[in-house]
Amino acid sequence: MLNILEYALISLARRWQKQFALIFIYALVVAFYASVVLFTNSLRTETKAVLQHIPELWIQKIKGGRLHPLPISLIDSLKNYRGISQITGRIWGYVFDATSGAVFTVMGSDSSFRDLGLIKTNFEGKLDSNSVLVGQGILEVRQLRIGDYLTLSEVEGEIQKFKIVGIFTAESDMISNDLLILSSNSARKIISLPENEFTDIAIRLRNSDETDNIGKKIDEQFEGIRVVSKTQLQATYETLFSWRGGILMYGAFLALFAFLILAWERAAGLNHEEKKEIGILKGLGWQISDILLLKGFEGIAISLTSTLLGIILGYIHIFVFDAPLLKPLLVGWSVLYPNYALLPALDFESLLMIACLSIIPYLSATLIPAWRGAIIDPSEMIRE
Repeated sequence: MLNILEYALISLARRWQKQFALIFIYALVVAFYASVVLFTNSLRTETKAVLQHIPELWIQKIKGGRLHPLPISLIDSLKNYRGISQITGRIWGYVFDATSGAVFTVMGSDSSFRDLGLIKTNFEGKLDSNSVLVGQGILEVRQLRIGDYLTLSEVEGEIQKFKIVGIFTAESDMISNDLLILSSNSARKIISLPENEFTDIAIRLRNSDETDNIGKKIDEQFEGIRVVSKTQLQATYETLFSWRGGILMYGAFLALFAFLILAWERAAGLNHEEKKEIGILKGLGWQISDILLLKGFEGIAISLTSTLLGIILGYIHIFVFDAPLLKPLLVGWSVLYPNYALLPALDFESLLMIACLSIIPYLSATLIPAWRGAIIDPSEMIRE
């Protein structure tokens, strides 16, 4: 077997120009497929990390399929439930910025700021009615910096000016790139939210295992509300990234399938030199199993080299160059979307899937035509 392996390597080295071109194209196809797998895995991993610290339940009011504000009095009713550790009424909404053409996310808070958990900021203290914290993306599209004034338009059309007193750090760009935080009263004016209402309510539980039970009780007691659990939110993002990744995955499958067809045609149409070589080897006493072992070693060397090179290229594309070809397609299109660095997420299951879908089909496309050639009489192979 070692002699056959040595002969296979010598045979590949003898035709190195042809093998180099084959490996190059093969690696590019695998790199495209690997890039999609690595990118979607990274998004799933980062999304799970982001959603891990959010409250277990969210209470929203739905009218006509749209989100409507909730009365503050609902918080008092929810305090009677056992197992709830914290209830927070949230003030948030969206505002269109005509200057940049982007949509900003507005949140209101009167808390002290320094470390908001997932959102990091360089500002300490509480916001006054004329101050604002902004994301990096807002500074870029409006060409502003700390100390400048940000103008926003209320729903009624009145223009308000807020001094930028702090920004969110780049580590939290995934959720803060288009975010601005105002004092509660200022945020209410911008999104036109009355003082006796909240946009929605966030609930933290003492025991996360009680999420479904408490959520079901709240849903049954109050009409016209929607209870969203952290698990449901995680599943929604998982489905979203899987759907977007699946679209590109189909493209990768088609590219890989087209390449394998070309590989099959090349292998099936053995040239005169390859046919003569098989005929001579059989004339020297090689068995069909030896021929298949030879072609198997050649196929493994080419497919394994191409797969490893493709995975490395995909890794560099995603985690070194920040996925310039895939990021706009999988994250989404917008005037302002997160400009965050992808964290490496490489697991054995993904590597095994990439390897199986690239190595096994190529070996099949190599061994089957080789077997068809090996069963022909050696004298006929030499004469051709």
